[in-house]
Amino acid sequence: MSKDKLHADIEWRDDGQPLSRAFDDIYFSSSSSPQEGLEESRYVFLQQNRLPERWAELPKGAVFTIGETGFGTGLNFLAAWQLWLDTAPTSARLHFISVEKYPLHSADLQRALDLWPQLQPLAGQLLRDYPPLLAAGVHRLHFERICLTLVIGEASAALRSLCLEDERSDRLVDAWFLDGFAPAKNPAMWTPELFGNMAALSKPGATFATFTCAGLVKRGLKDAGFGLEKVPGYGRKREMLRGVLEKTGPAEITSTPWHLPDSESDRGQRPLLQPVPPLVGAVRPGAVRPGAAAGREPSSQQTIAVIGAGISGATAARALAERGRKVRVFEQGPEPGSGASGNDQGILYAKLSPKPGPNGDFNLHALLFALRYYRNYCADAAHFCGLLQLAQSDKERELQRQVAAWLDFHRAGELARAVDAVEAGRIAGLPLDFGGLYFPSAGWLEPQKVCATLLRHENIELHCNTAIEELQQRENGWLLKTCRSGRSRPDRSRPDRSRPDRSYIDNEEFSADAVVVCTANGMTQFAQTSPLPLRPIRGQVSSAAAGQQSQKLETVLCGEGYLAPAFHGRHTFGATFKLKETQTELRESEHRENLANLAELLPQIAGEFSTGPMQGRAAVRAATPDYLPVTGPVPDWESLNNTYAALGKNRKQLIAQTADYQRNLFVLGGLGSRGFTYAPLTAEVLTAWLCGEVMPVSCDLVKALHPARFAIRALGKKKGN
Repeated sequence: MSKDKLHADIEWRDDGQPLSRAFDDIYFSSSSSPQEGLEESRYVFLQQNRLPERWAELPKGAVFTIGETGFGTGLNFLAAWQLWLDTAPTSARLHFISVEKYPLHSADLQRALDLWPQLQPLAGQLLRDYPPLLAAGVHRLHFERICLTLVIGEASAALRSLCLEDERSDRLVDAWFLDGFAPAKNPAMWTPELFGNMAALSKPGATFATFTCAGLVKRGLKDAGFGLEKVPGYGRKREMLRGVLEKTGPAEITSTPWHLPDSESDRGQRPLLQPVPPLVGAVRPGAVRPGAAAGREPSSQQTIAVIGAGISGATAARALAERGRKVRVFEQGPEPGSGASGNDQGILYAKLSPKPGPNGDFNLHALLFALRYYRNYCADAAHFCGLLQLAQSDKERELQRQVAAWLDFHRAGELARAVDAVEAGRIAGLPLDFGGLYFPSAGWLEPQKVCATLLRHENIELHCNTAIEELQQRENGWLLKTCRSGRSRPDRSRPDRSRPDRSYIDNEEFSADAVVVCTANGMTQFAQTSPLPLRPIRGQVSSAAAGQQSQKLETVLCGEGYLAPAFHGRHTFGATFKLKETQTELRESEHRENLANLAELLPQIAGEFSTGPMQGRAAVRAATPDYLPVTGPVPDWESLNNTYAALGKNRKQLIAQTADYQRNLFVLGGLGSRGFTYAPLTAEVLTAWLCGEVMPVSCDLVKALHPARFAIRALGKKKGN
């Protein structure tokens, strides 16, 4: 095996096919040609799971989920994708979950997929969105009606990382592709833990198929509750296995389930889905029949209210609409992105870390997801001109040195790479005194255009100039009330008061089955979400006319502040950071502060800007104490404190109880100064909570983003620990 122990070590044989040096095994059947590999995949995994028949019978709007061990070259995924397009209803969605310990680098993947011209252009779409940095963890990729969740890590642990340890949310998989290198070559993968985690993620009656009949595989599957049947293998292989999950047990609880709403409170984990139809007839041992073949079918009669049309509300609404949900968006401003998302230019930026941890992991995966997201959804409002993160201090240079080594080890130059001052200046189009990290695929966005674009969907109904003042829970949903009679508010979305005060509709009420609050610091106005510890942070962006030198800038510069390339003849730069300040008037002192920061980076440009009139905009961001967003269900705060009060004496103890949650109430916020980078992935997490999908991040990150985390930490810090 090569020194790179994180990625596939490929030997390309004379016939052009890949072989793993680590396991001395082939990736697919090669008895005569690559076509044999594709045909074997279709026979073993598609036919033996009876997918053509099951998919043809899916009802409108159904969701079908496949789990796979061993992504490899992506052959099984592409074969399933092609079959789905040929057989499934056009309104149905396929969710494909695959784990891989040693992923192929993109160049090797492309070379492998070139062997199957008949899988184009699907392979081209996969290659376009394939992660440029194959870091451990969950990578979520969308291809219209297809969703790929690729988990990098050892197979058993990777599957376990998707478990929330909850019977209703974890059992999502309809069919398994049990692939991977042969047990004789890679016995470490085929463990009892692997089969147990498969069972934990399976619906009752879920099917599986695998090319092997090895004894340890048969024993492992049987012990996990699967019924087995031997059938003829493909080609010269005499036998293979297929089967169905016959027995299920309760979810294993290894840690206090504070993140899970209580089942008796009708939690809202999957509030808008029809029940999964029961299996018809008994399952005979050894028989193979699709379990829950109808998948999960959403109800078209129910509505989700999203409060706020900034980037958090826009991404949340779009993700839900893409799943077929009816969404009503309420914005107190005159148009989407009227608040903190309303600057002329928004920077697509994240802070990478070479060390594992919630903040570093989330920043990386959020950036990777956002780069794909805006390219696919908002290409006309995104400017991928590149971004230079410049190191202006010894501390930052040392951190970037470590990040650069980490990137180099992952061969992730497509995402970011180190550059010296000379190369940085060449990339920027202006001489620079600092080197740094160059992100060639990053850049800047047109914020209001992005929000408006995302909200243009047939399933989204937008209500502007509508300020929701109060939420009232009803037996079958929520009542949303606008401003009370006799009240009006000034328009604070424009600090320069370029717009007149707007009038609000009094005493209007709206109903919804579920509510998502995306109002930044405005979350604290609602009684249900007021305990969230959000921090207001004022930020002022300055704007100046492009000068003779500044107009040469070709990429975004980030250091102590940022400077974006000219847009409509003007540059934006800044921004200030004023913790706990909520005023939004423009301040000359903060223009000077922004100029001073720019002078440290580009003194000649700051000199140009200082000679002309300055414009700008001030808004209030919302951040959390740990600077990670909040997304997920909202607890009943009193129930949460009472249920887990004993953590005040021993914060490490396991309390195997769940608390009450406020039915079908969710939040998405606390994005801070990286809202456009954080929002798409955070909205994907929110949508997984609402729609009962597998999470797009690990369970650890689900908890790190959870709205209840601060209350649980506070309990754990009480006297007695």
